[in-house]
Amino acid sequence: MSAIAWSKALRAIGQDLEARGIKTFVIRCEADLYVVEAGYQSPPALTPVTLYYTLDDIEQLDREGREDNRDSGVKDFLSLSQILRAIGSYVGRRGARLLSVSNNVLTGTMPVVKIEYETAQGERVVDDRTGSAIYDLCVSIHKLRGRSRLRPFDWEASV
Repeated sequence: MSAIAWSKALRAIGQDLEARGIKTFVIRCEADLYVVEAGYQSPPALTPVTLYYTLDDIEQLDREGREDNRDSGVKDFLSLSQILRAIGSYVGRRGARLLSVSNNVLTGTMPVVKIEYETAQGERVVDDRTGSAIYDLCVSIHKLRGRSRLRPFDWEASV
């Protein structure tokens, strides 16, 4: 999958998890299926709910999410859906295959988001990100997305 596909899928799943009030999650990518073990308490916590998302489910959630975005004004830059979108873009830009994303891990007393992916060379990478690192990732991905929306003459003028 491409950077756009990972970011789109994770954003759609994130929007659904937000709507359900989910706070703790482990998202696993299994071929054309996303399996989410989730919970309603803050991390680390039990994950008593299991959700399954097919590619058709994600397309439907994406359509609904785009409609909701048109209706809403201000967007929460660090909402779960935007964090997951940034993670999907991060993995996709590396040409990697997403294996899982989890926020159910603690390093000492600090919560982390654990991102697991496989590079094009077959290397398995585990990337643990703290809150500040997730914020930095969201900012950098947001800036990249903003630049890609500029028209060529706007880009040259802003350099």
